Amino acid sequence: MSLAEKAGYLRGLYDGMELNEDKSKEAKLLKAIIDVVVELADHVTENEESIMALADQADELFGDVLDDAEPYDGDEDEGDYETAVEVECPSCGEPMTIHEGHLASGEVKCPSCGQRFQIELEFEEEDGDDEEIPF
Repeated sequence: MSLAEKAGYLRGLYDGMELNEDKSKEAKLLKAIIDVVVELADHVTENEESIMALADQADELFGDVLDDAEPYDGDEDEGDYETAVEVECPSCGEPMTIHEGHLASGEVKCPSCGQRFQIELEFEEEDGDDEEIPF
């Protein structure tokens, strides 16, 4: 049972009690409380619907960003990227260069075939120790 349905049930119980608000302060208080509960339930329902709509929009925008993302082609300022590796697409086998700055989601899109795949890279530090980059 949803919150709005529960609030409606409370209102129905109150109405069924046939309390006289003019003669009973308790009845007046109870009705006021139920009115507030019903209003809160309505606002919660509206907020839930808005949150779901925003989540759908965010998912759609995130998908668009991933679809439109272009692989690093070496023309950008390399100051933003510390390390790059060349990997082969597991789908088509074409080589591609990936910079750690492009791996925020841990997913890459092959520029040749468009296939998306998960990737976890290990970069070697200058002192020779391997450092795993979590994505």
